[in-house]
Amino acid sequence: MSDWQKRLEAAGSRSTCRITTRGRRTGRPHTVTIWFATAGPERVVLGTLRLGRDWPKNVAAKPEVEIQIGELKLKGRAARVTEDPERSRIEAMLAAKYLAARIVGWLGFNPQGVFDVRLAGEA
Repeated sequence: MSDWQKRLEAAGSRSTCRITTRGRRTGRPHTVTIWFATAGPERVVLGTLRLGRDWPKNVAAKPEVEIQIGELKLKGRAARVTEDPERSRIEAMLAAKYLAARIVGWLGFNPQGVFDVRLAGEA
């Protein structure tokens, strides 16, 4: 296991990450803070209640992203997951980590989109 993978494993308990996408029209960096869960030594998963946000639209056009968790900055490729059972598994991972995600799920508000980010190393 590489150094960055060990650091990712240790950072998995942090509450949020920052994802930087490239604007689908402008190409400029666009950074937002979002919930995440680690899914192994080279993956993080993300979810959004609204696919109309800029970052999911940017990922659809340009899947290369940067993920920052604390001081750890990683590059990767994000893809929307639409097929069950993987979609349900990612939703369950996020709900297991975040009480608020469980509560909104109980109220019938599930993520409109979930994403798998395959990490390639430090940015």
